[in-house]
Amino acid sequence: MRLRSLTFGIVGLAMVANAADTIVGPQIRTDANGGTAAANETSAAAFDPLGNELVGTYNDWRAGGETIRMGVSVSNDAGSTWTDFWVRPPANNQSNVEGDPMTAFDARTGTLWVGAISFRTSGGVFVARKDPGANTFQPSVMARVSSGADKGWMAAGPLPGNPNATNLYVTYNEGCLRSSDMGQTWSTPVNLGSGIGFNPKVAPNGNLYVTYWDFGTGVMFRKSTNGGVSFTAPVRAATRLDTWGTQDGSRGPGNFRKPPMNGIAVDPNTGHIYIVYFDTTNIVNGNRNLNLYMVTSTNEGATWSTPMVINADADPPGDQFFPWIEVDYKGRIHNTWFDSRHTVQNDTSINGFYDNYYSFSDDGGDTWTEFRLTSSPWSSGNDGLDRGQQFLGDYNALAFGGNRAYPYYLSTQNGDPDIFTNIVIDPDVVPASYVITRGQGGGSITTLFKSDDVRLSVD
Repeated sequence: MRLRSLTFGIVGLAMVANAADTIVGPQIRTDANGGTAAANETSAAAFDPLGNELVGTYNDWRAGGETIRMGVSVSNDAGSTWTDFWVRPPANNQSNVEGDPMTAFDARTGTLWVGAISFRTSGGVFVARKDPGANTFQPSVMARVSSGADKGWMAAGPLPGNPNATNLYVTYNEGCLRSSDMGQTWSTPVNLGSGIGFNPKVAPNGNLYVTYWDFGTGVMFRKSTNGGVSFTAPVRAATRLDTWGTQDGSRGPGNFRKPPMNGIAVDPNTGHIYIVYFDTTNIVNGNRNLNLYMVTSTNEGATWSTPMVINADADPPGDQFFPWIEVDYKGRIHNTWFDSRHTVQNDTSINGFYDNYYSFSDDGGDTWTEFRLTSSPWSSGNDGLDRGQQFLGDYNALAFGGNRAYPYYLSTQNGDPDIFTNIVIDPDVVPASYVITRGQGGGSITTLFKSDDVRLSVD
């Protein structure tokens, strides 16, 4: 294990910048303002070229009791303001519990999708599509009717060998579903093996990569080079130092479960694959010290680097967990997570006190700059639920579009669990893609993401 170089950023409570002029804006609440019902388990996606159209999803408990809906928040102004509502499965597949939300975007068409799982005999995986510029989502469709579906994530991207076609994928405990018609019809699941938290990403060449936890010490990886029709044998990207059950809350303060899910991202320029996960590094003063680890593959997942810790910490150390990473078009890696470094506490504490953090790396993960997104720690005891065990969800989220990134996370800073984001601006990235046409000659100017990627053509 190696420790990567870290730089401490500035608390992101107002519009602030670090030495590289990256700007982290203040917190913006995205779920129902004024509401006090629980919300957790976030997922987020953005329409890449402009970053104006954003969608975030979460478990929404406002219906009362143990009833869960997929809450959806949409922004059409690059994250400044948000509108929230529910998206539900078709009437015959609805249930009291509709959760495990997921999102996806297609860079080629600007299409956004949301999805979740309806937990009942006639339930299963459902997906809804939002076309570019549309104000609403189309009616949802069932990607798979199943009473045993659990924890899915989505991804979209080009088909191998055909950049003008899009495949949409859902990976979950029963396998990989694929759609070649923008989510209207779906294949049967292709088995991915035993595990949970199957997390997909599509590479620039159309390869589909999936990471997951095998319920043991394996940080696992599988690849499809034919659009999700079949997958290579599992590869162990990393070996965990510690492992525990999905319902186990003993790793870290707070009486809530902390399942060790993995995150994955692909650099659109180099094709390098990054997997993040959290693990116990050591035991300090009788408490397990959870840290964030990252491994990298430069050969499409055939081999992987030595795991490296990618977070800073305090003395005595706090815990860092539930990471989520994305890589933007510049190749910057973005990361967000829960962090307990600002409160000295024991693993046995019923209520854990946490902050939300964001970091980025411009050198493939060798060095990182961190920002604290919350002004003071919030309590896991304010989860808004009446249960024997607290619940903060099982993961965080992050989206990017244009020159902006959006960590998307739960915080109980208002006394109940609400959903927040911050607008993170990288001034070194041109924020938009423009196509301007004038006259019968069809002359056009296209500005792409990097300042040196400018094309001019006049007919």
